[in-house]
Formats: sequence, C-alpha cells, structure tokens
Amino acid sequence: MNRQEYQHQITKSLSWLSTEVSHSNAMNFTDINLHSENFYRDLLNLAFDYDLININIVEPNSAAIDLGGTNSSFAIQVTSTSALAKTKKTVKAFAKKKLNNQYDRLVILNIVKKANHTASKISEDGYELDTNEDIWDIGDLLKRFNDLPTSKLKELCEFLNDELYMKPPSVLPNEVQTILGLIEFISDVEHPNAGDGYQEEPFPEDKIYKRFSDHAIFLENRFNDLYVEYGAVLTAVQDESDFNQVHLRRAATHLQTFSDQVLTNNDNDPQTALQAIIDHFATLLGDKGYSFDTSAAEFYIIDQLTRCNVFPMKSKPDA
Repeated sequence: MNRQEYQHQITKSLSWLSTEVSHSNAMNFTDINLHSENFYRDLLNLAFDYDLININIVEPNSAAIDLGGTNSSFAIQVTSTSALAKTKKTVKAFAKKKLNNQYDRLVILNIVKKANHTASKISEDGYELDTNEDIWDIGDLLKRFNDLPTSKLKELCEFLNDELYMKPPSVLPNEVQTILGLIEFISDVEHPNAGDGYQEEPFPEDKIYKRFSDHAIFLENRFNDLYVEYGAVLTAVQDESDFNQVHLRRAATHLQTFSDQVLTNNDNDPQTALQAIIDHFATLLGDKGYSFDTSAAEFYIIDQLTRCNVFPMKSKPDA
C-alpha cells in the first residue's frame, strides 16, 4: 500500500466518524462525545508523539479542557460545538481557572466541523486564543497528517481500523462509501470524458419548474425526503474528505456530459434517465468492489441536478 492509499484510508475513517458524531448529536446520543476524548487523545499521541492524558478522568467534568500534556504545556478541549459563544466560554473558563499558568497553549478540537469565527482573536484575563491557529477540525488534522512519514501513516491506519472496527473502504457505511466512490470515479483525471461538457449559469428553479415541470413535484419531493437521511453525509464527505475544488469541478463536468447523453437516450424523461444514471454507476462501483446505497446515489445525483450539473441546459429557458 502506498502513501496516497494510507491518506485516503485515514480521510475516509475520520469522515465516517465525523458523520457518526453529527447523527448521534442530532438524536441526542451524546455518549459518543465522551468516547471521542480518549479516541483523539490516543490518535494525537500516536501521530505527533504528544503526552496527552484525559483531564476529565483526573478532574471529572472539567469546564475548560479535556486533554492535557503531562510534560508539555499543551491542552485541548474536544467538542462537537463550533459556536462562537462556546469558544468564548471555553477561553473564559481556561483563564478563570488560571490554566494558562500550567499550559502555554489551548487548542479547541472540533470533531464535526469548525465555524469560521469573525473574531481572529479571543482574549480573556491575559490569555489570547487565535481562532485560525488554535481551533482545529478534521480538515486541519488531515493536513497535519499529510506531513507525516509513510510509516507513521501506516500506524494511523492500523489504529483507526482497530478503534473504529472498520477497514476502509470495504466496511465504511454504504452511504458514505457510495458518495465517495461516485466522486472518486467521475473526477478521475484519466476518465475519457474528463474536461468535456457544458459551461452554463445555473438556473435550478427554471430547470425543475419549467424544463421538467411535469416531473417537478417528484424531483422536489425526492430531494426533500432524501436530504433528511443523506444531507449531512454529503456535507461531511465534501467538507472533510481530501477532494479539492478541482476534483469537484471535474466531477461536475463529467456529470454534465454523461447525464445529457442519458437524458437524450431516454426521450428527455428525467425520472427514467435518473434511474439509468444510478444503475450505470451501481454497476461500475460494484465492479470496483464498493457496496452501493441506491438512495445515497439518488440523493447525490438529484443534488447535482439542482446545481445544474445533471441534465444541463445550454441556455436559460424563456420566461
């Protein structure tokens, strides 16, 4: 296994975990947040040779930090809340307890996705937190992991496989694996249709309610129904995977060309063409060893339709 494959495995594992935390919090299952403290303690110690311990074991329900270094002046709060109010509360508690006398640096590790705070610094009683450098999320960890030697990446993969009881991508949740597989395949630089397609201004409402007016209710209802189940999954995959904007644009470009061909072959019926596209990718990804979640694939394709990357219009329809 090469360096890039290790990086992909780490990305998929942490993306899966982030999605699990999001879903658990939405259902008020917060136990996973407590388990995350020890998980990230061990992950960071392994990756960077830190000496972090779980402060909440020593001082239960610590208000300011969860992890602290035994021999280094470094402290971390592990959280799934990225609100500015929570960040300010953490800094205030850190300073109030005078933990800045014990730890030179406080890092807030958001295990879902951090917010872009408007304030670049948050100060309290002589301690200052840099919201750009001292707030991390999965994306920040992945960037730091990329600088590690291949041998260390291998160790991280083994740790993640053991801790998460998974060996990506074969046992990733089907919905995550499906969306990852779709983007990976259709953004492949060697794909025969890469670089071909349409350039248009997006008009999603015109497309759904005018061009496909006979199917508008079906398309809108399917999107809304599937969004409840897969919206957070798609967001996590796009935000926390190592797909950059070039990959996503390339995927959109291929979908434009391919979907237009399928629509033409199906007499401009978007429902029939949509199913044909899903069946096509199910076969391709199945041949590559992926499990396939049909509903996740349908949501991704309909989402791309609303972005005018599926069944593209060459020009804006008449009013």
